[in-house]
Amino acid sequence: MFTLRRVLLVDPATGREAPGSVCVEGGRIKWIGTPEAEPEGEVYDLVGLTVCPGLVDVHVHLRVPGQEHKEDLTSGTSAAVAGGFTAVCAMPNTTPALDRPERIAALQARIAQEARCRVYVAGAATVDNQGEELTDFAALREAGCVAITDDAFPLQQVPMMAEALRQAHEAEVPFLAHLELMELSRGGVMTAGPVADALGVSGQDPAAESQALLRWVEAADGIARLHLLHLTTAATARLLHYLRPGPFFERISGETAPHYLRRTAEDVRHSGAEAKMNPPLREERDRLALLGALRNGDIEVLATDHAPHSPEEKARGLAEAPFGITGLETALGVIITHLVNAGHVTLQQALGKLSTNPARLLGLEGGTLEPGSPADLTIIDLHKHWTVNPAQFRSKGKATPFAGERLVGKAWGTIVGGEWRMREGEVL
Repeated sequence: MFTLRRVLLVDPATGREAPGSVCVEGGRIKWIGTPEAEPEGEVYDLVGLTVCPGLVDVHVHLRVPGQEHKEDLTSGTSAAVAGGFTAVCAMPNTTPALDRPERIAALQARIAQEARCRVYVAGAATVDNQGEELTDFAALREAGCVAITDDAFPLQQVPMMAEALRQAHEAEVPFLAHLELMELSRGGVMTAGPVADALGVSGQDPAAESQALLRWVEAADGIARLHLLHLTTAATARLLHYLRPGPFFERISGETAPHYLRRTAEDVRHSGAEAKMNPPLREERDRLALLGALRNGDIEVLATDHAPHSPEEKARGLAEAPFGITGLETALGVIITHLVNAGHVTLQQALGKLSTNPARLLGLEGGTLEPGSPADLTIIDLHKHWTVNPAQFRSKGKATPFAGERLVGKAWGTIVGGEWRMREGEVL
């Protein structure tokens, strides 16, 4: 048993934002009280720090199984707890794909032995990620998957989309959709426009994203929970605003990542492959539209799309390097510095999109500081000044467009199931 004393408690689930203390026993929150409440057990006096429900990242590539040269369970989850995340959802574009129950079981056995935080699994939407035959969503749910996704292998045809939504509804899991029409994006290194032209590389038509969403609307019949991964364009943000109150889906939600809210295609000029991801960075008008959707609640979730590659792979240059950057260790600092401190969202709104909302999306227990909830807690130093140094990342991936940037706000501690996994900035 232990007590965190004299902290700022921020609980987006209840609206609480006040000084207080929190007591943990048996892996759960025993009570929350005033700053001067009589502590129990070991006492941590944490004046000046903020405690919130543990951060949950619904979109992480841990590269396991089969791609451990890019990331493994220990390195990826160490990066997660260093960034303040108590849980992550692993995407299934692995080798082999996470597309059948026995593969889910094998991964979960490894998670139990190697992971430093909670790891949930999203099952692959199609067999071997080939886009030709849907997997058995119900069997994947029974095996423990919390969602089904076509991430990195987006569905293209309306009949298959419709069947995926039907299966997801019957299996009672959300479908996490990667919005990309390959006929408009295939071969593109970055977003189409003046920067791509100036750099002499092929561009992706940004309409690939919004047009894919229109196909999902055509496929919809009012059932299933559809979650839109890594949104990047103003057109998609407008469509989401229109669809949210409509009859098309049982529930529709969206996410974006910190890099889309801070960086644009212009940054590719000097960052090169360090700013190469899919979907790519867009234009300033898109960035501003995403900020608006974040403020008005259309975008409910912030996720990193942490997609590490080896430094050797990213060193191939803009045209040849694989898509993907790291994100777990920079997300919180970027969000506090450029969203909260810049006045785009409140601290409680930002933490809600990082903790409570993603927990609800995946149907996880917790996401709140209420007594009886799992003691998954993130402790934040809102005033910590630090510089992004990829050489210090716990992740094997070092690619980031934020290298050298000065940020304010960093995770001080991470508690998972009542156990310290990171304290005073040191992963334990």
